[in-house]
Amino acid sequence: MAGIVRKVKVINCWRYLEDKPPIPSIRIKVHGVKGSLESIFRLDTGYPGQLLISTDLYERLELYLAELPEKEFGVYRTASGLVEMKRSRALITIPGLGIDMEAIVETPRRILFKRNLVGRELINKLKLLLDGAKGEDCVIEYE
Repeated sequence: MAGIVRKVKVINCWRYLEDKPPIPSIRIKVHGVKGSLESIFRLDTGYPGQLLISTDLYERLELYLAELPEKEFGVYRTASGLVEMKRSRALITIPGLGIDMEAIVETPRRILFKRNLVGRELINKLKLLLDGAKGEDCVIEYE
């Protein structure tokens, strides 16, 4: 692709989260059985699913009331061993993009989890520009 110039239109950007090194992020609103909450989610290409949310967010939105059958729960191999996940359907909104969609939301079944992650299955539906020099990631579209 050397020598090809493509013009892009920036739709919306989010600042990287402060860490060493900083972490690309995106703001997402999760609509659960009991209300909705907006939070910053880390972009995590190591997580294959759509959304992995904190145990606290899963409970506060009462997503356990919309859980998939236990036979559809997931299991992931991590550095600390196998982790079984509860899965629930939820509606999500990405503010500033006009995107509303159904997503599979997961949280670990037997351990307390404190982060919110966006995985490859959702990342791959977006056109993202990671601008590490500026410390932001942006959803773009080609002109």
